[in-house]
Amino acid sequence: MLAMAACADGETVAADERTYQLGYSAHLDPRSGMADVEIRISQAAHVLRALNFNAPASRFTGFEGDGDVAVDSERVLWTVPASGGTLRFKATIDHLRGNGHDARITDSWAVLRLDDLFPAARTRALKDAAAEATLSFSGPENWRFETPYGPSNKNVHSVARDKLFPRPVGWMLAGDIGVRRDRIAGRRVAVAAPVGEGFRRQDTLAFLRWTLPALIEVFPGFSDRLLIVGSGVDMWRGGLSAPGSLYLHPHRPLISGNGTSTLLHELVHVAVGELDGPRDDWLVEGLAEYYALELLRRTGGISQRRFEGALAELEQWAARENARLTNPSTGANTAYAVGVFRTLAGQLERAGSSLDALVEALLARGLTGGDLQASLTALGVSVQLPEQPPAKRAPEQEIAE
Repeated sequence: MLAMAACADGETVAADERTYQLGYSAHLDPRSGMADVEIRISQAAHVLRALNFNAPASRFTGFEGDGDVAVDSERVLWTVPASGGTLRFKATIDHLRGNGHDARITDSWAVLRLDDLFPAARTRALKDAAAEATLSFSGPENWRFETPYGPSNKNVHSVARDKLFPRPVGWMLAGDIGVRRDRIAGRRVAVAAPVGEGFRRQDTLAFLRWTLPALIEVFPGFSDRLLIVGSGVDMWRGGLSAPGSLYLHPHRPLISGNGTSTLLHELVHVAVGELDGPRDDWLVEGLAEYYALELLRRTGGISQRRFEGALAELEQWAARENARLTNPSTGANTAYAVGVFRTLAGQLERAGSSLDALVEALLARGLTGGDLQASLTALGVSVQLPEQPPAKRAPEQEIAE
């Protein structure tokens, strides 16, 4: 393995020279199924010394660039020249998830995560270094590009600034695509899908117009932009969240027959997904599924009777499977976690508080069972939670190393 400490050197440079320019670009090529990626560094002083990328050879190949580039099977170490330089490589786009793809490029469209084009990296830089980052795309003639940072029809977008190594993250869609846009609860919302794939863009916007404001009341730190991408019918048939964006298969209903909503579930994940630190998966999944029901109830999407019936079905499922709180949490175990939050909602209401107040405390404190217990104590509610598994760290692809 290539070893490199993520530390800062002790040199001193002028404050206006500590900011370097970081440019990301990618050309999508349907013929090869690859993206030709470039990362460009421009700096007045040698503030950024090296980048150590998490770049497994199964996804990333062909590394070359200015300065020294050292490659092994899992990581790539780029020693950046004093004035900057360019690193070039190829990224494989297609990726299977179970029986379907969660990243795909065809002759007419591509859907993927930006995280999978631009890998996370550890950095070595001078103290107080910062970056200004931009993003641009190209591809076949007449292709359009939609990202969580806005439409990118061969235009350059600002990604972030001030962080030592900001990188593009979240879902993107490219190709012959249709997009519907709106401003909802002060957020810029875009719903995009390939032309002819049967994704109901306007229905999705209508659903968001009545549910997103209620969600933002619970999660006021929700992203200023939201991109929802649909995709082809050969893609993975579910929903997947990422910073400021989510993927939803066109065959997923906005509201399922049991009253739950994959879209609302993933929107809760978008709301909490950018929080740093350890998290208990049962807590995050249980919270997302409970609020997917609760927000529909609050906004009139389902009746109180159907809300109670859906919770009862989840409780029965958990009981049949002898479910428990687990990391990771899926299926009946998540149904059991929903029951925990249903119980807490009732206890908090009787104590003169609310589950919304508990969520506010959690977002300020953390997303582990210990944080949950501490937040309940702060709200004056004494509850003995079931035994909890060890917390896990947030997914690496959502955090620049």
